[in-house]
Amino acid sequence: MEVRIRPLDPERDGADLARLWRAALEPWPLLPGGLALLRTGLVAEVGGRSVAALGYDGAGSIQLLLVDPAVRRRGVGTRLVGEASERLRALGAAEVSLGSGGSDYVWPGIPTNLPGAGPFFAGQGWEIAEELVADLICDLRRYTRPASAPPAPSTATLEVARGSAVQEAIDFEDRCFPEWAHYFRGDRGSILIARDQQGAIVGSLLFDGPGAGSVFEPMLGADMATIGCVGVAESARRSGVRSEMVVRASEMLRDAHAGNCHIGWAWDPPFYERLGYTRWREYREARRRLEPVPAS
Repeated sequence: MEVRIRPLDPERDGADLARLWRAALEPWPLLPGGLALLRTGLVAEVGGRSVAALGYDGAGSIQLLLVDPAVRRRGVGTRLVGEASERLRALGAAEVSLGSGGSDYVWPGIPTNLPGAGPFFAGQGWEIAEELVADLICDLRRYTRPASAPPAPSTATLEVARGSAVQEAIDFEDRCFPEWAHYFRGDRGSILIARDQQGAIVGSLLFDGPGAGSVFEPMLGADMATIGCVGVAESARRSGVRSEMVVRASEMLRDAHAGNCHIGWAWDPPFYERLGYTRWREYREARRRLEPVPAS
């Protein structure tokens, strides 16, 4: 089988990407917003027909791999992953991750409901995490503060950041959660902040909706909402601030008539379950080190 590898053309290849998604990623329905994230990548052709595609982010991630079941176990996916890894290495990436690792992602890792994906990447030497991360959801139309939620803390006040408080929140992220700071600088909805009794910010999260514009809208509804980047300073941990921020954001989204609320890439699912959320999808993070390009 003669396979030709060429660069991905997002506009030209749109229909083929949708076809490959439907063939390769059952039980996931087509997520057009996910395909829209693929701006750089590779396509494998056999006889002029696209049989596989891969999207990657130059920061060091493989966003998506789609292989037509008719050509699986014939080396096509392996070639695409290998060539993409070499391109990322040439761009200076020291490590490549699956899903996450770049500016945008569909999933934070390998979905557990794609059982063939884990063994495929493990067989190529990828390090597959044992610990699962999860997406959670809650139908906010019936949301009330759960009895399992801790009492509201008396040492903090919550507010939606406006005006100069937005920059305060960004400065807080830069100090405490620099990996999230670029989300707070972007157009990511509203920022909820918690202040201590001296007025200093000790916690923050992002929330958006209804109509959050998530890639999961086809699955969760046009009135869906999102909560993310929930972080609390070390000095305020175990004070109930983190729980109170999630409850308050959920109540505000409910009052705005949001439907399903999505919380993605959660390391501590039981925390959110105590606040009324349920596990929706689970993933295993995966990464592989890249050898540096030899100096010429």
